[in-house]
Amino acid sequence: MRVLLVVAVCCLASTKAQTLPSFIHPCSASDPELNKCIQKAVAEAGPSFADGIPALGIATLDPVQLGTVLVNNPSLKITFTDTVVTGLRGFKVNSFKMSPEAGKATFDFTANVTLKAQYDMNGQVLILPIRGNGQAKIKITNLNILIKYDYETREGHWLVTGYKDSYKMDRAQFKFTNLFGGNKQLAETTNRFTNENWSIIMQEIAPPAITEIIRKCIDEVKKLFATIPAEQLLRP
Repeated sequence: MRVLLVVAVCCLASTKAQTLPSFIHPCSASDPELNKCIQKAVAEAGPSFADGIPALGIATLDPVQLGTVLVNNPSLKITFTDTVVTGLRGFKVNSFKMSPEAGKATFDFTANVTLKAQYDMNGQVLILPIRGNGQAKIKITNLNILIKYDYETREGHWLVTGYKDSYKMDRAQFKFTNLFGGNKQLAETTNRFTNENWSIIMQEIAPPAITEIIRKCIDEVKKLFATIPAEQLLRP
């Protein structure tokens, strides 16, 4: 029994504290240009982090699997299944600001992303009825996401205690197959209408989809914080 206990403790310790991946270049808390250093480090490490880190249990973020996404509004109901988003690997860091003393950080980044899924839709957009089921493809140009999070250090590791997010985009393009049971004329009219009125459509679709993208990103960062000691991520 004592041997099993020792083994269990050793296993727990090995999963709790891991070595910093070589592609992450930590900054120093005493650096007078700390935010500039972190911004550079995040930009350099981002693509590799998005590929996933199996040794740390960190899943890939490009592609990122969203599963089922529901749009459930009075006028429009859409169910996206097998939802996959690509493009986060090519993100651009706009700014990263961190206050170690206050336990606060702000991350601002932009990416061009594409969402693909099976969809089932029924409802109305403005005055246009819309229904169908098939494949959906949504391309979002310059998706700008701002995340403000609070964190604290517990047992030598950072812990995200809360976050707020906001987003905006320059453009969205839609392609829905099998609209109106395959009626070509109605489908062409509807696809044209949705693309001309993309901002209205995205007011319905974006909140559940982008909220889930952000949650996935935060979840993987939490795994990094849980396995890599804070002193390795930010040197004294």
